[in-house]
Order: sequence, then structure tokens, then C-alpha cells
Amino acid sequence: MAKTSRKIHQQLREDRKRKKKQQRLIWSAIGGVILIALISFVAWGIQSTQARANIGERMAYQGQDHVPDGGEHEPYNSDPPTSGSHSASAVNAGFYDTPIPDENILHNLEHGHVAISYDCAQLDDCESVQKNLRRIVKDYDTWKVIVVPRTNRDAPIALTAWQRLQLLDGYDEDAITTFIDAWRDKGPEKTPE
Repeated sequence: MAKTSRKIHQQLREDRKRKKKQQRLIWSAIGGVILIALISFVAWGIQSTQARANIGERMAYQGQDHVPDGGEHEPYNSDPPTSGSHSASAVNAGFYDTPIPDENILHNLEHGHVAISYDCAQLDDCESVQKNLRRIVKDYDTWKVIVVPRTNRDAPIALTAWQRLQLLDGYDEDAITTFIDAWRDKGPEKTPE
């Protein structure tokens, strides 16, 4: 009877050891899966940030001081400008049929807006471009997207965000939406509008 009792106790100890080992293996596997998921998430974040950094040209920072409407300021380093002294007044997001001063648009860029300027004098079918740009603004619920006619020095269509510029030779919806997705709401001042 004593041998049977010893065998039972020994069997119980072995069973407990086996269960503890199984639990350790299960928790190790769960920990490994969590670790792999965390590493994947961090790698995805880094890759996303690097991919966004390649969208549009990064322009040198020229400050973000406010000047009175029509006030004097240093010349901008890009056309259209992407940073620098600007008006204290922003404009509503949306599609505009008439030009808006760069100083007002810059205030919007500071708030994370993306501005699309188009120059009808350089476009073959301006009406079609306008129609497509109106649709894009609508597709983005007019949130932090502004489209304005503008005499662009370097290209018929210019995409701008704070310190970012991408020039297009013509209407390119993929390039436009990629730029908006990359840079909208990325300005130095976070605002809800």
C-alpha cells in the first residue's frame, strides 16, 4: 500500500511538473506572438513615416510669424510658398473660383491644410481639371483641403502642405490624393477645423 501511495504521489508530482511546463510553453508562445506583433507594428510605423517623407519636396523652414494683411515680409523660398510669415486670418477649406492671397493660404497650411493651386493658363482643359478638383474636395468632406486658382510660376498644378511642395505637369489624381493623405493635418498647429 505504501508503494502504491508513493507511486500516486510521484505521478501527481510528475503531472504538476508537466502542467507547469505546458503552461510555460503556452505563455512563452503567447509572449512570442505579442513580441512579433509589436516588432511588426513598429516596423510598419517606421516604413510609413519613411514612405511619407518621400512625398513632395521638403522645403526649408522660413518661420511662421503673423503679419498684418497686406503687410511686408521676407520673400518666400518656393512658389507657391510652404512656410514663412503669413496673415493671422485663415480661410475656410473648400474650392475657390478666385485667387486667395498666399499669406492667407499659409495660415491654413500652418493648421495642417493641404492647398492645391491650379493655373488655367497652363492647363489644356481647365474646366475638366476644376470639375475633378471639386470632386476631390468633396471626397475629403472639405476637411483641411483647399483648392484655389493661382498663377503658378513652375507648374500648372501645385500641391502644398507645411514645408512640402509637389509640382504636377497636369491633373494626376493618384499624386493629388497621395499627397493629401500624407500631409493633411500634419501642420505645426493642431486645429480641429
